[in-house]
Amino acid sequence: MKKGAKKSKRWLLVLMLWAMFISLVAGVAYLSFQNGEDAKVIGTKLVNKLTETNYLKQGESEEEMLTLTYLVRQFGRFFAFLLIGIMGTLTIHVSFPRCSWLFKTVIALTIITAIAYLTEKLKIYIPSRHYSYEEMLISIEAAAIGFLFVSVITLAVRAVKGVFHLLTASHAS
Repeated sequence: MKKGAKKSKRWLLVLMLWAMFISLVAGVAYLSFQNGEDAKVIGTKLVNKLTETNYLKQGESEEEMLTLTYLVRQFGRFFAFLLIGIMGTLTIHVSFPRCSWLFKTVIALTIITAIAYLTEKLKIYIPSRHYSYEEMLISIEAAAIGFLFVSVITLAVRAVKGVFHLLTASHAS
């Protein structure tokens, strides 16, 4: 494969990764910055859709419905920030191949932590929403798990490549 074709495919991959990462962040930001009543309606509709029923019509209490809605929203938050952690870290690592692993890792961690923090902290400016330290921690923890997953894999791949490079270099001499 020619060098230009390889570089072209790499840029296509980088653009696709950035598009997916930015789309994830935009989706989370959109959901995070809904006003409180709209967020409750979305959560209730999601729970009803996931269970394919309407709990309130089956005699379940409103408190049980609110608890289930809360748990579904927290799982959704965790999963969304896990994906942001994975995609953000992968995007940074692929986008800057000439930078050191440590530099890319620090930049990725800074970006995804800032996203997790700001999507919760900025809720103080939205009517009928509030800042929740616990929810911010869930977001940061999930993003960190995604970050660690990608960072450990990229470090392991670099280590394996280094070992194979040393082995082939020693056989060549």
